[in-house]
Amino acid sequence: MANQTKSGWYLQPLKDVLIQTAYTGGNINLTLATYKICLATNTGTDGSAPLNFSTTTAKYGDIGALEVSGTGWASGGVLLSAAAAGSTSVVPTFAEGTTGSLRWNWTNPLSVASTTLANVYGCWIYADPVSAPNVKPLLIYINFGSLYSTTNGTFGITPSGTGLSEIDVTP
Repeated sequence: MANQTKSGWYLQPLKDVLIQTAYTGGNINLTLATYKICLATNTGTDGSAPLNFSTTTAKYGDIGALEVSGTGWASGGVLLSAAAAGSTSVVPTFAEGTTGSLRWNWTNPLSVASTTLANVYGCWIYADPVSAPNVKPLLIYINFGSLYSTTNGTFGITPSGTGLSEIDVTP
């Protein structure tokens, strides 16, 4: 089994945003801090569930044994609103980035103190409050490219200068 090599957006939630699909629990809104982030092992395979970005039903419940949890980071992940250094929350932003692109980013780096985690290779962000038509749909998978661990330390994610993700919408 090869390790996952790609980061990516799950296509169905983006399509649902564009065609204004109604969701129970609140429509997909990429600026909400009520979404969760959960951590991934390096044992997933590109193109297989839950790393098939074209699937119409990718949800948190598909992650199973690929999720990493530990002290300070429970199974199911942490709320973006609670996952920041000090008292400053992580607030997602979605706006024009480089000319002709849309950028998803955070106002502050994610930082969770006092964690003990082993072999974290990536993360998923999912719409936790959503319950239909797809329960807790996966929005994006971010591949870190290396394994990271903490022992009673801080686990953090700082986006690049171009954000968590940038989608080029120009032809």
